[in-house]
Amino acid sequence: MDPTALVEAIVEEVACPICMTLLREPLNIDCGHSVCHSCLSGLWEIPGESQNWGYTCPLCRAPVQPRNLRPNWQLANVVEKVRLLRLHPGMGLKGDLCERHGEKLKMFCKEDVLIMCEHEGHSVVPMEDVAWEDKWELHEALEHLKKEQEEAWKLEVGEKKRTATWKIQVETRKQSIIWEFEKYQRLLEKKQPPHRQLEAEVPAALASLQWEAAETMQKLELNHSELLQQSRVLGRMIAELKERSQRPVRWMLQDIQEVLNRSKSWSLQRPEPISLELKTDCRALGLREILKTYAVDVRLDPDTAYSRLIVSEDRKRVHYGDTNEKLPDNPERFYRYNIVLGSQCISSGRHYWEVEVGDRSEWGLGVCKRNEVVYLSLRYGFWVIRLRKGNEYRAGTDEYPLLSLPVPPRRVGIFVDYEAHDISFYNVTDYGSHIFTFPRYPFPGRLLHYFSPCYSIGPNNTAPLAICSLDGED
Repeated sequence: MDPTALVEAIVEEVACPICMTLLREPLNIDCGHSVCHSCLSGLWEIPGESQNWGYTCPLCRAPVQPRNLRPNWQLANVVEKVRLLRLHPGMGLKGDLCERHGEKLKMFCKEDVLIMCEHEGHSVVPMEDVAWEDKWELHEALEHLKKEQEEAWKLEVGEKKRTATWKIQVETRKQSIIWEFEKYQRLLEKKQPPHRQLEAEVPAALASLQWEAAETMQKLELNHSELLQQSRVLGRMIAELKERSQRPVRWMLQDIQEVLNRSKSWSLQRPEPISLELKTDCRALGLREILKTYAVDVRLDPDTAYSRLIVSEDRKRVHYGDTNEKLPDNPERFYRYNIVLGSQCISSGRHYWEVEVGDRSEWGLGVCKRNEVVYLSLRYGFWVIRLRKGNEYRAGTDEYPLLSLPVPPRRVGIFVDYEAHDISFYNVTDYGSHIFTFPRYPFPGRLLHYFSPCYSIGPNNTAPLAICSLDGED
């Protein structure tokens, strides 16, 4: 058999019957045929195909069991060897000699994009010179794709983190809904008969949360899937450029402009921004009125205040001053942190108070055990929520994710049920919506009210933290 005909026959054997190009990730079908993995997947995703005819071989229409599909690695290796030789269908094997003159192919015409031994009418340049330029362009295109791939990987990691954060937020909100309504029922038991509306509110809130969680999760998973698909395409393009740059000059230049244009024009499609703000809030209507029945008169203890903190005469307000005050050297005083504590201790019962935070961009509120170590976590006896940078609300330290608050609180309510080990925070500005409840944790003895106005940075952080009076409030 003629060598050229033999080569073309080999190419036909390793070509996909669907796309008619060399096989990529060939799969073996029950009937014995092989097709590209992507071609078969795309064909079976055609609406109505599987429903009307079942899964069948695209060549002979024989029935196919998808679970029996197996990759043909041996055939894949053969295809790669053919690909390295650039044996595409219809090309044959023409060698490095001009068919017309029998001379070595060494010149390149940029206008006709042809390799030849000589050429009339157009200017030609030595093939090696063109190869050097194209190799450099291949290098630049490869670097571009690598940067895009690295960015795709970073975005993939980011989407995974966002998905994990979303799951935590949903689970936290779910637990909050359950705890808050349990608390409402518990508080009502001694005030009045059980509230019948609670029986309907809890399932409705949980159902709304489940729907919202599923909808956002679907969007997050779609973003991740699209990024993963782009990463795979980039991986194939990078492999193609690397393989082409290692070819002999003649085969490297074959269709190179098409490859370069495709690689240079590639642009990563960033995922659609998805808000992780939970719309399903946790609020039990009328709970604040119940909580207010446990209101306590909280006053600040100047003997604990950091030297830059200014406590008002009525001990109801505190703000960060311009200079260090000359204060008595008390063992209770904070010398490194902008903190002042309440003068009363909490060792039993139920306590509720509210603090006006206004438009401040930074603050911290809660309760704590008096401790020289100020690390805002349960381990060190701090049950604190804080605002940083104007929009980052967090419970404790980084052990908890950022809190999602649709309405920025100008007034915050704090409730402590000592016997139930319950410390909860509420957004009074948003009709008493729930902000956060710390996991039930045994209290290490007496607790003290915690206040931190942080620093007076910017125009929105100069107003004082003010303990609100709830007497006679409507």
